[in-house]
Amino acid sequence: MTKKRIALIDDHVIVRNGLKSLIEKLGDYSVVFEADNGQQLLQAWPLEPLPDLIVMDISMPVLNGIETMQQLAELNCNVPVLILTLNEDEHGIIKLFRLGIRGYLTKNISAAEMKQALEDVFRTGYYHNHFLSFTLKNQGLSNSKTEQDKVLSQLTAREKEFLKLVCHENEYTYGQIADLMNVHIRTVD
Repeated sequence: MTKKRIALIDDHVIVRNGLKSLIEKLGDYSVVFEADNGQQLLQAWPLEPLPDLIVMDISMPVLNGIETMQQLAELNCNVPVLILTLNEDEHGIIKLFRLGIRGYLTKNISAAEMKQALEDVFRTGYYHNHFLSFTLKNQGLSNSKTEQDKVLSQLTAREKEFLKLVCHENEYTYGQIADLMNVHIRTVD
């Protein structure tokens, strides 16, 4: 079995070294690229070999995680990004998901939770935890009904169908969603 390639972007070298050691012990994972900030990642982009996942901090000098995600989105980067940070700003989390991150972890997690996050991102494309659920629930409570209606009115019926399947309690994979919607998996992706 080929090891999954991971890029680590964190400005604290000791944290990055610890993460690398942990991740490589958790399964068939290999850290193939390391950087102190988003600018170093973007200067080396596209990476060879292309990683299967980017694990990135938010708070970094030069180019932080949010700015890096914005630039990766402009480059049409299809590599999933998992955020691992001390930052628990709810608005920042929502913004990052809108930019395309696939999961969000705080740095006080256990090795078991890190393993679960990696497995979930590779198996289903996303990692959802209690912190994310709480954040999304609070974000929903803080939005006015008219703002929600405005956003929902901009979605097509197919987009609403997709959202219901993605958020379903059965945690459908992209392949299952593609089958249920009678479309190709690339369309779902």
